[in-house]
Amino acid sequence: MKPGTPVSEDMQRLKAMLQQSVTPHLPAAQKEMQILNLACGRCDEADTLVSLGREVTRGGHVRLVGADIRIREIRQARENHAKLPAEFLIQDASQLHQHKELGADFDLVFLRHQNFWHGQDLWKKIFEQGRARLGKNGLLVITSYFDHEHKLALAALESMGMEVVSNKRNKASRSLNDAPGKSVDRWVAVLRPKK
Repeated sequence: MKPGTPVSEDMQRLKAMLQQSVTPHLPAAQKEMQILNLACGRCDEADTLVSLGREVTRGGHVRLVGADIRIREIRQARENHAKLPAEFLIQDASQLHQHKELGADFDLVFLRHQNFWHGQDLWKKIFEQGRARLGKNGLLVITSYFDHEHKLALAALESMGMEVVSNKRNKASRSLNDAPGKSVDRWVAVLRPKK
């Protein structure tokens, strides 16, 4: 990703949003961070997530696991991010229970641009799989392209016993021309299981 490209600028904006929204809700003095990125595609955000993890842990151990059902995109992620502490699984994110070795102690479960209104039942399964992988103080983060879809996704997550700890509109999100009201990482929400 070349500096100054729309994608690199999107990542700078996303990182700023995550620093504001996620970091305050993570335990202080954390030395390790495990991040699970569901339906990650080619995982353009891998560097951003690993960088955030390194900031949070002050240079400690960071592990990123990405999962997506699309083989071509996972191959691209593996090629593009070979130097990162990351692994990318060709896996249906709604079927993560088949990967017991993943564990259930992720500090952050991330879903970028979830497409909730394109298969609500499927996305509820993906959300539930993500929720099941959260560690004791783990956070689930979603970003959305659209206002209405974001509201629907949050309502579904809240019905699953999640509570919103941060929900911010990204005022600097880049508009996309393929649909009205669509922009990159338009919303960033942080949730955790209700106690």
